[in-house]
Amino acid sequence: MKKVSLVIPNFNQAAYLPGCVDHCWFQTYPNIELIIVDGGSTDGTKEYLAGLSDRIAERTEHPVLFMDAEGNVQQKACRSYHEDTHAEHPLREVKIIASEEDLGRTGTYNAGFELVTGDYCTYIVGDDLPHPHMVEELVNALESSGADVAYSDFNIITDDDRIRRLVRKPDYSFEACFADWFHLGVSTLSRTERLREVGFMNEDWQIANDYRLYLDMARAGAEFVHVPKVLYSVRYHGAESKLDESRRLAFEARELLGTDG
Repeated sequence: MKKVSLVIPNFNQAAYLPGCVDHCWFQTYPNIELIIVDGGSTDGTKEYLAGLSDRIAERTEHPVLFMDAEGNVQQKACRSYHEDTHAEHPLREVKIIASEEDLGRTGTYNAGFELVTGDYCTYIVGDDLPHPHMVEELVNALESSGADVAYSDFNIITDDDRIRRLVRKPDYSFEACFADWFHLGVSTLSRTERLREVGFMNEDWQIANDYRLYLDMARAGAEFVHVPKVLYSVRYHGAESKLDESRRLAFEARELLGTDG
C-alpha cells in the first residue's frame, strides 16, 4: 500500500491545530505520514507540539465494551491513537518542525514538502479539517484514473464549526479550473514525483501559492481528476481581500488559452 504524506503548515493556530492533527491521524487510509511545520508561532503551539509525541504514544481511554449478565459494565484500557484496525500499518509516522523564525506562508509549506517520503502528498492547513475518508477517496481516484492530481468538493466552516457554504467544484478543464478562476485549492492529493518536477511552491507567491503551484503543474502536463464528494472543511475567518495574485494568474491562464481580452 502506497504511503501518503500530509503536510500541515501552521502559524499561530493553537486553537485549531489539535483538531486538524487528529482529523489527519484518524483517516480511514492507514499508511500516512504527518509532517507538521510551525513557523514561529507564539500562541502556545510550541507547547502543544512539544508534548504531541508523548500523547500519541501514551494517551489512554477506557471505552465500554459490554455489560455482563450481572449488570457489570466491562471496560478496556486502550491507547487513543493506536486503537487501529489496520494491522498492516498499525502506526502512523509523525515529523515535527518547530521553527523559532517565521518561515513565511509559502516557506512553511515548502519546509514540509522537503521532508515528504510518501508516494502521494498534499497539504492540510493547520486550522482546517479533512474528513475521515478524504485520503482514501483521493488515493482511489488517482489509482483508478491514472491522474496526477485529485481534488474534491468541500465545506466552508466558521470558527464554531457551523457550515457556512458547501462548495461544489467543476469537473476538470483548464479553462474552468484556472482561466475562469482558481477552482482547485484545498482537498487535493498529488503524485509526489509530479510535485517535485515543478519544485514545490514558488515562494514569490504568498497568497495564491496553491494557484501558482497547480497552474505550474498543469503547464507541465499534469492530469487532474475531480472527486464529486465533500471530503474537507476549510476554516473561514473573514473575506480574503488580497486577490491581486489570483487575478494575475487567471490572466496568465487566459493568455495560455488565447482568450485574454
